[in-house]
Amino acid sequence: MQGKIKLKRFLNEAEERNYTFLLLCHHNADPDSLGSAIAFSRYLTSRGLKNKIGVAQSVSSYAKRLLQFADVEKDPEVKEDVVVIFDTSSIEQLEPIKIPKEKYVVVIDHHAEKESPINADIWIVDSSRTSTAEIIWELLNYLGFYDEISARVILAGIVTDTANFRYANSKTFKTVFSILEKFNIHMGEIYNLVLPVTDENIDQAKRIAILKACQRMEIRKVKNYIIAISKISAYESLACKIFLQLGADVAIVGSEKKGVRISARTKEHLVKKGLHLGKLMERVGPIIEGSGGGHSGAAGANGKKNLDDAVKFLVKEIETFLKNLG
Repeated sequence: MQGKIKLKRFLNEAEERNYTFLLLCHHNADPDSLGSAIAFSRYLTSRGLKNKIGVAQSVSSYAKRLLQFADVEKDPEVKEDVVVIFDTSSIEQLEPIKIPKEKYVVVIDHHAEKESPINADIWIVDSSRTSTAEIIWELLNYLGFYDEISARVILAGIVTDTANFRYANSKTFKTVFSILEKFNIHMGEIYNLVLPVTDENIDQAKRIAILKACQRMEIRKVKNYIIAISKISAYESLACKIFLQLGADVAIVGSEKKGVRISARTKEHLVKKGLHLGKLMERVGPIIEGSGGGHSGAAGANGKKNLDDAVKFLVKEIETFLKNLG
């Protein structure tokens, strides 16, 4: 893994010079981003290095149970010496947090590097991994740190980012085996840890949003494939998930509330045939004056404007891909 030797040397320097650390998670921090930050925070604390965890805007409902393991600050002012960014290499995914140019920056991510990434001093990026949490486990092994709470939040990140192992690969299972071999953790406990935390009002808002998404749905048929497109004000990724359950092969849902957000999902059979939504979302970024990315089967983008143009681009690219399938 490139970067880990440089990171180890820097951490030794940080200990000597008593550097402080801010560990940053992206918008709507998921268990992969937050779990990775919590595990790394516990390692830094074990070395006596002062640190805190920050999130951009919010924590996702699936990650809220992880908050029992750490204090997290929303949209923190960056006063620390070092900033470590987890699960994204896009500065737009950290807005409204501003990182001063003089700060030392470390990026730890499992997504492929973007054309205009964050200007970091240390890059630890491995796109062969299905989650950033796996990279953190390997780093902690390399650094000689083993801790059960860290293991639990890392497993939470792996479970959610692989969609309950549907997108797992051999490296994923080797990591999980390594963790379970070292700690007596039952996977049922991890699944309970990532159950979404909602209240009655939020649950009702979700149901209304999904019904509106269905009401506004546009259907495109290409050969035997179905693309479902819609627009709502919130819960775009959930709407995409529901559309796939209803029978769509690809789902695209956008929002123009407080900027532009787009979520897209596709079924595994199209991923196996080469469709990569994450790469398409990277190309969407400039259209909406923001950034995009993600996995082959689930991806998203955040920006400022031009939602309709972005959706048209996605639909055209996906239709072309489907038409070219044998």
